[in-house]
Amino acid sequence: MKQVVAILVAALVGAAAMLILKSPTPAAASHDVEKKKLKEQIAQLRSDLKNTDAQGNRITTVENEKVITVTTSIKPEEILQELITVRPGDDNRQQTMRRVIHYMVGLTDAGEAAFPPIEEFLMQENPVDVEYEANAMAFDREQAAAAEAKAKGEDGPQGRVSGFVRSGFGSYFMSRDILKQNRQLAPRSLRLGLLDVVADIGGNPAEAILAGVLAKTGRGLEVAYLDSLLEKIAGDAYRDKILETAHLLLKHTTGDDAQSLFDETSRAYLFALLVKYRDATFVDIAKTQIITADGRVDGAVVNYLSSVLGEKAVALLYAKINDKSLTDDGDKMALGDAILKHVGTNADSDKFFAEVITDEKLGPIRFLALGHLVGGDNSEQTLRNRQNLIQSIKADSKDEGLNRMLDGTNNRIEVMLDPTKASTLGNGNGGPAGLLELFNPSQKNK
Repeated sequence: MKQVVAILVAALVGAAAMLILKSPTPAAASHDVEKKKLKEQIAQLRSDLKNTDAQGNRITTVENEKVITVTTSIKPEEILQELITVRPGDDNRQQTMRRVIHYMVGLTDAGEAAFPPIEEFLMQENPVDVEYEANAMAFDREQAAAAEAKAKGEDGPQGRVSGFVRSGFGSYFMSRDILKQNRQLAPRSLRLGLLDVVADIGGNPAEAILAGVLAKTGRGLEVAYLDSLLEKIAGDAYRDKILETAHLLLKHTTGDDAQSLFDETSRAYLFALLVKYRDATFVDIAKTQIITADGRVDGAVVNYLSSVLGEKAVALLYAKINDKSLTDDGDKMALGDAILKHVGTNADSDKFFAEVITDEKLGPIRFLALGHLVGGDNSEQTLRNRQNLIQSIKADSKDEGLNRMLDGTNNRIEVMLDPTKASTLGNGNGGPAGLLELFNPSQKNK
């Protein structure tokens, strides 16, 4: 287009020159009129040429003080098609994510004109997504390696990311803080980025699109994300719909066939939503989901029951920690942490604490339980109960290293009760010798 305009300008300039050269002197009035028209056409074409880019798109520049806005003729559906093809990799991640951000801004600037193609994409029967997070890409690689090994009849490697999110320990701790994530400049995935675009454009049509995706999505992460967006738009108007969707998905999805990181973490997001809204109506079903069919602990379930039921969950979880169907000892850490939250107020929790802290087979890791004596409920009665528990354990213990650690913790509790004793009791860390024995038990008999 630009080349064509340039040719036309050149042709008209040439014609004008020829006309001027061939005109008799003095020039006739009609010739003056023709020359004036030619000059006006040349000026217009030059203006068009100046305001046309290399692709032939018309560029409109509006200047208002120091603000300059440039718009082009590119269509929202064309931007979306470009986004669908963008795939970040390890070697081009930074450049690719800059492109993604650029395209997302372009869609936002298009305003409501971007809604039809975005809605069509988000509501399609077989959803397509591109996950941009580095961890998501690592998960994909681990899944591919596992599938390749399985095809060869080999045991696939347990990847770092996959292993963490699928463990009872990982899913338990992850579900506690999974909703406490701020929006980042770069979207976590294509679909989440488009949801942000819709929300940023705003208005009633935007709310309708977000509500429509909520009614259709089968991914826990999207339910949690939509909860956040809709809450900003309409307060708690969608609370019941969020919980209804979460219940439905938790009843019918296990995550066993998840092929992406975001699908793998769906249940953690859904249970986190139940915790957020203090929804206890799913408790009876959740009790049956603590241990999965393959003998693993579902840490998200444990966190939900512990958060919603409080101390009432201890007896149930304490019974599960000795369940013979458990296949992974590491998963017991999720159950153990939830049980130990109530040391000093619950008999089962006190009993479990004593079992852990005196089990030398657990090695130094058993001393992590001491942290529960100085955290959580710090009321005076609870702290005194914990000091009594310490004394009862010491009465039967001949482990000098353990006894020193218990003494240090007892002193720390005393300082919490009466800060004026800090000068005489110190910080209650058990002393250098106790810490040395903690990480090198062989030293204690030397």
